[in-house]
Amino acid sequence: MKAAIYQGVREIRVEDVPEPKPGPGEVKVKVKYCGICGSDLHEYQHGLFPESPFGHEACGEIVEVGSGVKGHHVGDRVIPLNKGAYAQYMVCPQERLLKIPPSMSWEQAATVEPLSVAAYSIEKADLKPGVTALITGAGPVGLMTILGLKAVGVGTIYVTEVSEMRRKKAEEMGATRTCNPLNARVSSWIKELTSGRGVDIAFESVGMEASLKDCLTSVRTQGKVIVQGIFTDRVPIHMLGFVTRETIMMGTNSANPPLAMSWIEKKGVKPEMMVTKTIPLEKISEGFEILTRKIKEEIKILVEP
Repeated sequence: MKAAIYQGVREIRVEDVPEPKPGPGEVKVKVKYCGICGSDLHEYQHGLFPESPFGHEACGEIVEVGSGVKGHHVGDRVIPLNKGAYAQYMVCPQERLLKIPPSMSWEQAATVEPLSVAAYSIEKADLKPGVTALITGAGPVGLMTILGLKAVGVGTIYVTEVSEMRRKKAEEMGATRTCNPLNARVSSWIKELTSGRGVDIAFESVGMEASLKDCLTSVRTQGKVIVQGIFTDRVPIHMLGFVTRETIMMGTNSANPPLAMSWIEKKGVKPEMMVTKTIPLEKISEGFEILTRKIKEEIKILVEP
């Protein structure tokens, strides 16, 4: 079978490798799509993480079942919450499978995992009715956070993003107002929109110093900052303002797929709205290069093995 193999920084090769066999408690999945995740991009640019998740936003069909597997059968459409999905086939433990409902499209299924990351962050935020929110960054994580906030009833969502195309997508997906942080002081923009109060909660979805500082300076006294972005550099923080305003800051690094699935099924959330391109496995390197460019031409790229 064909599989994309990580060779090193900015080097991925599509090679012929043996098809995997499911062991006890595992299934073999024929991959339909695997989305290129922001964490994959960081690994592509900077090197593999200690526990690499390379290739994990997948969906597909079960083609073989290992011994001891219960409740899953050949022909089932599933979301395998496992790495190694930049390939024609992958194996996944049965406890890490989600069944795809008949009404759910393949594109929706391929975007459940990124939506589930936003679902986890929003659940951890413990939001109260009527809150106002800021999201810095309208990449996949930021856009999924918009959908999640809308799903839980947040009506006022401000978004910052340097890419005009992504700002338009954020508005299409439910942002109340957007701005380019290169052309405006974000904290002043937020204070003007909130009569000087600041937002109740801010979601950092970029992984950059400027983005984090915009969040910290834009929340109200005793407001919350949820950090979702992946940082590769250390960030100095002005601690006096952090302490005197009693800001609450929390990092999040997990997912809640069942909550994301419930938003899609019960609230009509459409995470597939962020998909802008589908490419064959042979062009996976091209997809990574597109997403690492400074001028953002795409948002979410699906790889189709």
